Amino acid sequence: MTKISSLRWKFSGDRIHQKFVAERLLALKNALRQEIQGRTDERSLRLATWNIMHFGNSGGYERTAESMLYIAEIIDHFDLVAVQEVNRNLKALKTLMRDHLGAEWDYIVTDTSGSNKGKDAGNNERLAFLYRKSKVEFEREAGEIVLPTGQEIAAPGADGVSKKVQFARTPFAVSFRSGWLKFRLCTVHIFYGDSKANSAKMEQRRSEIEKIAKFLAERQEIEAESAIKQAQKDGWIEPRDAARSSNYILLGDFNIVSPEHKTMNALTDAGFQIPTALHKTNLGNSHHYDQIAFKAGDPRFKFVSSGVFDMLKHVYRNVDADHYVDHVKPKSFEKNSKGKKRNRDQKIEYFKRFFRRHQMSDHKLLWSEIRSDFSDEYIGEIIGGSTS
Repeated sequence: MTKISSLRWKFSGDRIHQKFVAERLLALKNALRQEIQGRTDERSLRLATWNIMHFGNSGGYERTAESMLYIAEIIDHFDLVAVQEVNRNLKALKTLMRDHLGAEWDYIVTDTSGSNKGKDAGNNERLAFLYRKSKVEFEREAGEIVLPTGQEIAAPGADGVSKKVQFARTPFAVSFRSGWLKFRLCTVHIFYGDSKANSAKMEQRRSEIEKIAKFLAERQEIEAESAIKQAQKDGWIEPRDAARSSNYILLGDFNIVSPEHKTMNALTDAGFQIPTALHKTNLGNSHHYDQIAFKAGDPRFKFVSSGVFDMLKHVYRNVDADHYVDHVKPKSFEKNSKGKKRNRDQKIEYFKRFFRRHQMSDHKLLWSEIRSDFSDEYIGEIIGGSTS
C-alpha cells in the first residue's frame, strides 16, 4: 500500500484543500478497487503501461504533493508498470519511489535518449519499469535494443534524401518472472513525427513499430529453438516444453492511430496479439496510441482481463475547476505564455486543457491481468489428465 502520511503534514496549513485532497484520494482508491483490483487475484499478474507526461520536468510540469499521491495510488494497484516520458532529471521518479511507493517497490530505468546537448527526436526521455518485489522478480537480464546493420529505419533527411536511423527512443527489454510465468517485457515510445496520413514522418513512425515487432518476433523464435535443442541434449521427455518460457510482451506508447490503421498492422503483422478490450481510445480523443501486445510461447499464457483507466474521472475533474481557480490558485493560472493576465473563465479553461494533464498525464493508463499460476495444469499433466 502507498505511504500517505504526507496527506497530513504537507497540507496542514490549508485544511480546506487537505480535506478536498483526502476526499479525492479516497474516491480514486474506490474506483481502482472497483475497476481493477476487485477483478484480480493472487494467481495473476497485474501489468500496466502509462505515459506520464513529461515526468520529472520542471516549470508547468512539476508535480505537486497532491498529484504525486494520486500517481502513486494508481501505480500501487498494479504489480508491474511500464512508464514512458520519464525525464532526464530523476528527482520526481525517486521521490515517487521513496516517499510514496516505499520499500515494497523497485525500478529499472534507461539512460536518456539522444545526445547530451540540444533537443533530439527522443526529447531526452527515459523508459522505466516499476515493479512490486513480492510479485515480480527481475531476472537480471536487460538491454536497450539496437537494430543490426542493414535493418535500420528509413527517415527523411534535411535535404529530402532518406537516411537510415535507429529508434528515436531506444526500446527497453527486460526479463521478469512472476510465479510460474517467465516473460520478456519490452517497452517503447515510438517516434511521432506528424499526423499526416502519407507523410515521410508517418512512414517513419510505422517503420519503427514494424522494426521492433519483427525484431522481437525473430528473437522469440531463435530463443525457443535454442531452448528446445538444449532440452533435447539434456534428455527432456517433452523437449518442446522448454519453449514455454519464451513469452514476449511489447507495450507502451506506439502512437498508433486506430485499430484499422497501418501503424496497428505493423504491430500485428509480426504475430503480436492485442486483447480486444484494449481497442479503446486513451487520450480523450480518437487516438489509440498506447497498447499492450503479446506473442506467447506458452500455451497456458492467458489474458484474464484488460482495460483502460481514466484517472481524470476521479481526480482533477471538470467539476473541480472552481476549487483550484478560487481556492488553490496556482501561480501558473494567473498569466498565459505571453504574460497576459487570465480572467476567471480563461483560468477554468486552462485548468481543463493544461493544468490537470500536466499534473497527471494526457494519456490514460492501459492494464491487463495475466495468469501467473500454472500449478493446476502442471499437476494435471503429471497425473495424466487435464485441469482447467
